[in-house]
Amino acid sequence: MIFCYVSVVFFVLFFVSFVREKRRFRNAVYLLCAILNLYFYSTALMISTGNIGLNLFVVASVLVIVPIGVLTISVLFMIAGVITIKREGFRLPNLLALAFGGGIWIICILFYLAISNYFEYKWIKIAIYFSTIMALYIGFTFAALVIYSVLYCIFPKGKKFDYIIVHGAGLSKGEKVTPLLKRRIDKGIQAFNRLEGKAKIIVSGGKGSDEKISEAEAMKRYILENNISEENIICEDKSTTTFENLMYSKKIMDSQKKAYRCIFVTNNYHVFRTGLYAKKLNIKAEGLGCTTAMYYWPSAFIREYIAIMLSMKWYSIFILGLALLLLILT
Repeated sequence: MIFCYVSVVFFVLFFVSFVREKRRFRNAVYLLCAILNLYFYSTALMISTGNIGLNLFVVASVLVIVPIGVLTISVLFMIAGVITIKREGFRLPNLLALAFGGGIWIICILFYLAISNYFEYKWIKIAIYFSTIMALYIGFTFAALVIYSVLYCIFPKGKKFDYIIVHGAGLSKGEKVTPLLKRRIDKGIQAFNRLEGKAKIIVSGGKGSDEKISEAEAMKRYILENNISEENIICEDKSTTTFENLMYSKKIMDSQKKAYRCIFVTNNYHVFRTGLYAKKLNIKAEGLGCTTAMYYWPSAFIREYIAIMLSMKWYSIFILGLALLLLILT
C-alpha cells in the first residue's frame, strides 16, 4: 500500500504545482515519481493476488519487456543519429542521438557489473556503482522531461492573446526562410487567424554573419505574402538566442502595453525550455510547437535536456555528490 500512498502524494504535488505554474521542471519530476509509484503499486497488487498468469506477466514485464523496450529505444536513437549525421553533417550537436543510444548499452553493462560483484576492489566497485547511479539519474530526469514536455505542448492554450512571438532560425541562401522556419511561421499565422487578427505578430531574429537580411525581415516578407497586413507585424531584429528573442520582444511589448498576454511559437522540442526562459523574464506566455522531422528530434531534444540540466547544475551536483558520499561511507 505504501506505493499507492506515495503515488497519491506525488500526484497531489504535481497538480498543485502545475496549477500554480506550468513552467517548472519540478512538475516533470513529480509526475514521473507518481507514475512510477503507481506502476510499483499495480505490480505489487498483481503479485499479491497469487494468480499465476498475473505473476508471469509481472516477471515478463520486469525481465523481458522493460529491457527489450530500453534497448529498442537505444537502437532507434542510434538510427536517428546516423540519419541526422548523413542529412545535417558531421557536427557535435548531430552526434548526440548516436552517443545517447550507445550510452544506453554502456549503462546496461555497468548495471550488470554492479549487481554481479564482478570486481573485488572497493574503489572499482564504488566507481561502477556511482556510474550506475549517475546513469539512472540521467535516465530518470530525461524520461521525466520527455513526458512533461509532451504534456506541456498539448495542454490546451488560452483563447486571448495580445502578441504572437515567432522565433527565428537560420536562413537559406542568406535571405530565404528554411522549411523549419516556414513551419514556425505557418504555426504563428494559424494562431493569428484563430485569434481573428486581434493579436500582433512579433517576428524575432537578428542577422547572422552569413545572412544578407535579418531573420525577422525574412519572416516578415513571408507573412506579407500570406495576406497579413504590415500593421499587424512587428520586427525584432537584434536577438541571436532564444533568451534574447524573448528579452527584446518583452521590451517591445512593455513599451506598447502595461498588461498583456502572449504566445510564442517554436519547434515542439524547444517549447518547454522557451517557457522556462519566459518565466525567468516574468512574461505571461504560453507556447505553441510546430512539428519537427522525426530523425532530427532525438538530437534536438537531447540538446534541450543538456541546456535545462546545466541551468540547474547545482541540484544535480548536490544529489550525485550525496550519493557518492554515501557509497564511500558504506
